[in-house]
Amino acid sequence: MVKKTKKPQMYCAALPLSALPELQEFLAPFLGGEGNRENVIMMRLGNESAQRLDDLVEGGLFGSRSEAAAFLVGAGIQAQKELFKKIARHSEEIKRVRQELRGAALEVLKDVSGSTGQGKKTRQKKSGKKKGKRA
Repeated sequence: MVKKTKKPQMYCAALPLSALPELQEFLAPFLGGEGNRENVIMMRLGNESAQRLDDLVEGGLFGSRSEAAAFLVGAGIQAQKELFKKIARHSEEIKRVRQELRGAALEVLKDVSGSTGQGKKTRQKKSGKKKGKRA
């Protein structure tokens, strides 16, 4: 059985570039605006993606994997601005159609449950007979 060993992590005592005042303004839009990162999001990454985050940290660009991931997510969102504009334009329509679909499904489910389950139980109680084995 081959035992995997972790690659030793190297850490630099210097401040990451993200801590430099002149870069903070540039990075702010990618890090959640003014460095405000209040939302915690758990995610699983492949080995290569995790290694790229580690490269950014080890290279002194960011102070942590979390900061590097926040930058990459923010940069991806900025790069896809047009996609998010399209999504926003259609968002209200999508909500309306979902509500209509839920309402229609609820009506169908009410009709089905009213014509099958509830009706049979009521008829059985009134007649006093139960379905079961014949004598």
